[in-house]
Amino acid sequence: MSASLQSILLYAHDTYGLGHLRRNLNIADHLLRAHPGLQAVLMSGSSVTDRFALPAGLSVVQLPPVVKVGPELYRPRDSRLDLRLVRRARSAIMADVARRLRPDVFLVDHAPQGMRGELLPVFASLRASSPKTRIVLGLRDVLDDAATVRRTWRADGVYNTLEAVFDRILVYGSPDILDLIEAYDLPAAVAAKVTYCGYLSSVQAVDYDGPPANVVVGTAGGGGDGAEVLAATLTACRHMAQPSLVVTGPLMDPHQRRALEAQAASDPLARALEFAPKLGAMVAGAGAVVTMGGYNTLCELVESGVPTVVVPRVHPRREQAIRAELFAARGLVQVVEPGPNLAARLEPALATALAVGRRKNPPNLDLGGLSRLTGALEGQAVQSRMAGRIGGLVDRGPHLQAPG
Repeated sequence: MSASLQSILLYAHDTYGLGHLRRNLNIADHLLRAHPGLQAVLMSGSSVTDRFALPAGLSVVQLPPVVKVGPELYRPRDSRLDLRLVRRARSAIMADVARRLRPDVFLVDHAPQGMRGELLPVFASLRASSPKTRIVLGLRDVLDDAATVRRTWRADGVYNTLEAVFDRILVYGSPDILDLIEAYDLPAAVAAKVTYCGYLSSVQAVDYDGPPANVVVGTAGGGGDGAEVLAATLTACRHMAQPSLVVTGPLMDPHQRRALEAQAASDPLARALEFAPKLGAMVAGAGAVVTMGGYNTLCELVESGVPTVVVPRVHPRREQAIRAELFAARGLVQVVEPGPNLAARLEPALATALAVGRRKNPPNLDLGGLSRLTGALEGQAVQSRMAGRIGGLVDRGPHLQAPG
């Protein structure tokens, strides 16, 4: 194992869908392959962590799960609990893990302050107990529309957190797709911390009993709000006499899942699955894919070259719609807006996708993010080692309090 990277702590708030969990599992898997013997711990709020095969060597700390119900609005998955109590419990668990591990690097996914500021006391505790630890923020390419991000970050004091807490900010995207520094109006002191890694894609050659090459696969991530898209996919494919397979996702409402299963059962060319742990491998063999356009899925589909039609989520965030349009501008996907008559509007897009077929040439998109991310974290670990030898880091900023 490289002496530079010996321990890493990862955080994913995981309040909606599977995207944050999948991304962090991919990152952990890549790091552990590159550094056998690495001590890696993931703190996750996902309620379905046990549905995935964990990378060998990764330890997972389960946080009490919460679910997003609106813009910056959350509730415990266990409705008997109070959100303030759950947030305090999550913070206490994470602070204890961080104190015990004292990692070289603490990699925070997506949410600079965590769910409703739950990371702020963790940062303060870690700063006191392990000043050598480098605190790093990983941001996907798009967070939301720029005006919303700026407004929210100003109201919540996120700009102060970015400057006072984080040693490095790693963007899982490319400035030629979206210049995050400009879009979110990062101050010069924060912009100086930013490194663009490129997109994180984890397509691997694995054995999977996937669908035949002419099948249209519909996927909606965790499935919490994907029933409409998947129902429209089944309807469009039935009208086209096209074989189809939809993956409902483990977070879909059971009544909606049963309705989709019944719809698929009424068509001899259709199937419905609840969950596919190797979804990337499965969709890589499809004739075309209909998806809502989450970060991980789009990266995998673009690398695979599979014709892709995106029906993006537009609420509570416009992240998927913005990414889909940026990718469509490069000819990487087609976009069909959600709304009335979705199945009818899907049909011509699917016909085009199936006629064009799999892209033969490499995509005009930087997909080397996992390797660059690994290198960046190794660099941060070197600085952690140096700081440990000279007795710790200087205080990065004022003590930060979580919002009420």
